[in-house]
Amino acid sequence: MNSRHALLQQIGADVVRFQEASAEFDAAVGEVLALGHAELACLAQLHFGGPVPLSAVARGADVARLELAGYVQREGTGSRGRLALTGHAREWIETLWGPLQADGLQLMAPLPEADLKVIASFLTAARAVQDLHAARLAKLLQAPGGSRAARRRGGLSAAALHRVKLFVEAHLARRIRVGELAQRSGLSVFYFTRAFRQSTGMTPHAYVQQRRVERARELLGQSTRSLGDIALEVGFSSQSHFTTVFRRLTGLTPARLRRAGR
Repeated sequence: MNSRHALLQQIGADVVRFQEASAEFDAAVGEVLALGHAELACLAQLHFGGPVPLSAVARGADVARLELAGYVQREGTGSRGRLALTGHAREWIETLWGPLQADGLQLMAPLPEADLKVIASFLTAARAVQDLHAARLAKLLQAPGGSRAARRRGGLSAAALHRVKLFVEAHLARRIRVGELAQRSGLSVFYFTRAFRQSTGMTPHAYVQQRRVERARELLGQSTRSLGDIALEVGFSSQSHFTTVFRRLTGLTPARLRRAGR
C-alpha cells in the first residue's frame, strides 16, 4: 500500500469518527434542551443567519414547541413575520456550543491563511458532493414499495431495531459508538439517529444509558458486588458517573436502592 492510499484511508476513517462524535454531541445537546434534530437545526440556522421568515425555517422544526420552551420568538406579523432567537436560547447556545467553538478556533489558530483557504475550499466541495448524493437518495424514497414507504414515515424497521437492541445488550460493558449501531441498521449516523428516535422516543445515547441502568438494577438485586465493579460491568467509566446517571434516571443512588431492597 503506497503512502497516498494509506493517507486517504486514514482521512476516510477520521471523517467517520468525526461524524460519530458530532452525532453524539448533538444527541447530548438534544437531551439537555429536550429538542429533536430538526429543532436543533433551526436554532443553528437562527444563530448563524439571524432572524428568518417563517416560511424559511428549517424543515421539520416544531416552531410551536420552540416557542413554548422559550427558545424562539416571532417578530412582525403576517407575511412579514420572522422567527428569531431569544436571549434564553443564546445563553444556552453559548453554554453548550461556546466551548466547542472556542477550542475549534484555537485548533486552527496556528494555521497560515493559505492552509485555511485550502480547508475552506475542500469543505465547500465536500458539501456539494453530499448534497448531490442526498438528492440521489431522496429520489429512491419517491419510488413505490412497502419498505421505502416505511422509511418515509420515519423510524427503523422491526428487524433493524431488533439488531440494534441485540448489539447493545451484547456490548453494554464497553463504549458503544453511534456509528456501530448505525451499521446494524444499514443507515448513516445522521439518518439512524433520527430514525431510532422516531421508533423509540429517545436518542441512541439515552437508550444505551437506560439499558445500562436497568442491567445495573438487576445486578444490585442479585449480588453483593461493589458498586465500582457493577459500574464497570455495565459500561460506566467510573462509579461517580454511574451514580450520577443512575440517580438521574431512577431518582435514587445505587447505594440507596440496594439498601432499600434489603
